[in-house]
Amino acid sequence: MSEKSSFEWSPNSLTLLYRTTSSLSSANEQKQILHDFLVLLKQHFHAGAASIQLITDDGLMHLISYFGITEEQANSIQHAPIDGHLFSFETDVIAEIQIRKSELEIDTLPPQQLCLPGRNKILPLGVINLFVEDEIEINEELAYLLLSIGAHLGEFIERNNIEQKSRQQLIKDERNIIANELHDSLAQTLASLRFQVRILDQSLQPVGDFMAIKTIESVEHGLDEAVTDLRELIAHCRVPIEQQGLVPAVKRAVEKFRKETGIHILLQADDQTLPLPSNMELNAYRIVQEALTNIKKHANAYIVRVLLQHDDQGNIRILIENDGKGFDQRKIHSSQGDHLGLTIMRERARHLGGKLKIESEPDEGTRVELKFQYQDTPDDS
Repeated sequence: MSEKSSFEWSPNSLTLLYRTTSSLSSANEQKQILHDFLVLLKQHFHAGAASIQLITDDGLMHLISYFGITEEQANSIQHAPIDGHLFSFETDVIAEIQIRKSELEIDTLPPQQLCLPGRNKILPLGVINLFVEDEIEINEELAYLLLSIGAHLGEFIERNNIEQKSRQQLIKDERNIIANELHDSLAQTLASLRFQVRILDQSLQPVGDFMAIKTIESVEHGLDEAVTDLRELIAHCRVPIEQQGLVPAVKRAVEKFRKETGIHILLQADDQTLPLPSNMELNAYRIVQEALTNIKKHANAYIVRVLLQHDDQGNIRILIENDGKGFDQRKIHSSQGDHLGLTIMRERARHLGGKLKIESEPDEGTRVELKFQYQDTPDDS
């Protein structure tokens, strides 16, 4: 393509360019913005079906929006980011714009497939697929138009990624500030109180006031529990799974539980990796962490099992079960403090779009089962 264009923009092209850039500047959520963006392209090119896939941080293609085809069909469109390029099938690089016969063998689907990469400068960030009835001739104006649209899409994706990472960093920084404040203020105060109570306990031993000694020992035990709870709260504030992933983070939690309690704990995982967005990883991890904390505090268990499962349909199941003393579930709803952790676990499951099932009976152990779904299908090329 020449550096200087030899055409004048048509009103239709200018209108589409204006409308697409305006839609990408909307204040809506990313998914809604990209859906509206896709609808504009559908209307302009009279597409019978379309999809947008974005490249995740781990190099997989994530389906964001689609119409005219099912989610399974949209996910089966094979793209892969390799060495700074976007490939379709095994060796077919999409350098700029590509038109080919539709790779989805569906009788009702238009036969032509237009593939347009969304890029920020030379970095591929996603791809638009349009399925059109009539054969498209890429003249100079259309080429500039499509590449401009792809560039605007790439800029939007990159800007959104930067803003999302910035928000995540702010949240992480705030959590660390809270953790440091808790450590430097409340933790130090509790440590000082615990020290003073022990001095008082030692001073009363020669006197032989057993009622006072028993009361002080009870206070000392309460302070020990408060310090332990505070340490766990500080650990909760600090994000433990960054750069690790869910399975390695759960492994570390299991090892920590084993060392602290001496309880036999078994971890079973279908795979060493379970690709999830960071917010989903964190919510799932916190549910496992809270379940293990409850076992350590209340269960008097001998055996604990943690199970991580997922299938090709994106169904994820996490099970934490123990053979401890269990509890009467009917009493949970009437108790606020001790079972706040269970309420938070259910709230985290809701954020995951999943369900948390807790089964327990006195002397029959406890099962905590989390089920949710996340579909992020990599290409099969």
